[in-house]
Amino acid sequence: MKIVSHEIVWVDVPLPRPFVSGSGFRTSEMRHVVLKLRTDDGIEGLGWAYAHSHTMLPALGSAIDDVATMIQGMDPFMRNEIQNRINHATQWTGGGLNEWVSAVINFALYDIAGKALGQPVYKILGGLHTESVPTYASHKLWRDWSLDDLATGAAEVKADGFKMLKFRVGANDAALDERERAKVVREAVGPDYPIAVDINQGWDVARTMEVVPYLEEFRVHWLEDPINRHDFVGYRHLVDALNIAITHGENLWDWRLFLDVVKQGAVDIAMIDAHHVGGIDGFLKAAAVCDAAFRPVVTHLSPEIAVHIGASVSNCTLVEYMDWSFGLFEDTSQINAEGRMIVPQKPGFGVTLNEELLKRGIKD
Repeated sequence: MKIVSHEIVWVDVPLPRPFVSGSGFRTSEMRHVVLKLRTDDGIEGLGWAYAHSHTMLPALGSAIDDVATMIQGMDPFMRNEIQNRINHATQWTGGGLNEWVSAVINFALYDIAGKALGQPVYKILGGLHTESVPTYASHKLWRDWSLDDLATGAAEVKADGFKMLKFRVGANDAALDERERAKVVREAVGPDYPIAVDINQGWDVARTMEVVPYLEEFRVHWLEDPINRHDFVGYRHLVDALNIAITHGENLWDWRLFLDVVKQGAVDIAMIDAHHVGGIDGFLKAAAVCDAAFRPVVTHLSPEIAVHIGASVSNCTLVEYMDWSFGLFEDTSQINAEGRMIVPQKPGFGVTLNEELLKRGIKD
């Protein structure tokens, strides 16, 4: 089997409700770049990436196009050989763009492998859970939501069957105002329902130490990305000083950085974004590093891909439920009566593109 052609498609996927991201962008849609990677056997593998800011996405699409052209003629099962060629070709650029491009290619290769073998990706990865994986709701409760919206949204998430949720803080100057956000969420879901808090790197160590005592009384499960992603010394201080579990890693753009994090004792729960570590293969390496240090990992975004990781990686304890790509596919991630995400059983990732949306949303 050989890779013979590809197609790049741009599309804006509408969101159920506009929101303000942690980096301050207000958006009502998520722009996606989709790779269709084709083989001489007629198999089409899908890879995709997206962002709420359109900055740099044209560069990403161009880079994916260049790399997909470069790997034509190669065997899609030879992922390591393909990655070595990508690394060699992009060694002068490196960094985040390299990881992002590698991830999209890697996703398409896994989708091809699953379809060629007639197996879902999680089984190719070794398999651990066959029907469902633990998940939590992250698709609501944004930083710009009012207290009333937070209370209503938290109650809706629980009523929808989710067994855990995450909400955002960090926009208020007064610590008591941040406490009020935690209070209304806790009151909406009850005393024993797990809740997590995301700050999106909005604080420094001093601010974190100031606000956290106001959050602890509401039994927060984890504190996510409180400070700058590069401040491993600061994270070590927070891990040692606080009773709330410290979670971060989604903004680390190389799986090797997780070795530094765990060696410095700078994380309790590692959050890994497969798009940021070169794809599924990079995720597996990062997760193995964390596992060796007895650290659990959780996924970041892209549940259509992450559900397969969660169903096969032994120290992956939760898959994030986020709806940013749901409109891109005819099949969306579903939860069962136990509040767990259902693992797709179709070959590959088990998703089918919404071709009608693609026709309406192609970008020049």
